[in-house]
This record gives sequence, C-alpha cells and structure tokens, in this order.
Amino acid sequence: MHRFKSKGISSRVVAKPQWINPKDKIVHWNIVTGDKVAIIAGKDKDTIGEIKSVDRQTNTVIVEGKKLAKKHVPMQPGAPEGIMRKELPIHYSNVMLLHPDTQMPVRIDRRQATKTLEDGRIVTRWSRFVKGSDIEIPKPLRKYNDQSGEEVFTTSAEEVTKVTYVPDLTQPPFPTDLVKELRNPYKKRPAMVIDA
Repeated sequence: MHRFKSKGISSRVVAKPQWINPKDKIVHWNIVTGDKVAIIAGKDKDTIGEIKSVDRQTNTVIVEGKKLAKKHVPMQPGAPEGIMRKELPIHYSNVMLLHPDTQMPVRIDRRQATKTLEDGRIVTRWSRFVKGSDIEIPKPLRKYNDQSGEEVFTTSAEEVTKVTYVPDLTQPPFPTDLVKELRNPYKKRPAMVIDA
C-alpha cells in the first residue's frame, strides 16, 4: 500500500499487486495470448477458453469468459443494473494447452526446431511440442483490431502533395491586441536606459 501512496495513487483505484517470490516466477512461458487452453482446476474446471492476456509478474493468465466475478460500477449503458461481469486471473498451473488434433489437454515439451524458410535460410527456434511426440503446437497469429486487409485509401497522392496554405509573412501570426492581453502584466521587464 505504501508503494502506491508514495506514487500518489490510491490503493482503491489500483489494486495492490500480488508479491511473487523471484524463485517461483516462471522463466520459460509456454502459454501465450490467443492460445486455446483447458482449465483443469477451479470453478470453471473442465472447460475450454482462449487466453486473453498473460501476466508474467504474477504467473497468471486471463481466460476469455471464464472465472467471472461481479463488479459494481455506476449506472451506464453497458451495465444498466450497475453490475459488470469481469474475468479474474487464473494461475498458470491451472490451465493446459490443447492437442492440435484431438483438442484434449496435454503436457508440453519445449525443444529447438529447425525450419527452412522460403528464401532458403535455415533458422532454429524454440517450439512447443506435445510431450513424448513430434507433434508441434503452433503459436497463434496475433490479432490486430486496427488493421484490415481490404483497407482502401480514399485520399489520392496528388491531393496529399497539393499546397493548401501559404502563410503571409508581412503580418504577425497573432493580432497585437491578443498578444497584449495574453502577456503577463506582473512580469518584470528590464528598466529602460535613457541616453542623455
């Protein structure tokens, strides 16, 4: 709590982060955002969901639509009764990746895999495999909400390069009355020296 007080943030606004012993932090994460996982413990046990976000500081993940809790908020169009449903974090050990073919929860084995790209280069990367087999679990593609494939640019290149504003350098950029009004009347000005 005192860490937030020193930063000027109330602990009611920002929740106090859970302390994790550095030796308990997971070094090599096998679960990433967008993975399909099975929940193996908790109130949503034996259900399947998609990873919404990963918190590597607290060893937790948020699964979309799972472990929902009620949060009381002011009345708004999204929550007419003043109650919102919010996903709570689930510990990393309570979720398992799914087999790409059978969609059953499986244990994971990290191995280096060598691939040949289209241009002929050979690259070695760490990949996820089903434990005890050579079936690779591919990482999901990233989703970008702000980009679309069929984006049509409406402004032509000629319109962009056309000069639409020519400044008049004979006039000051502001009217002199406005400059006098905005000037600080309490500012000390250097005393005028009068030559005799």
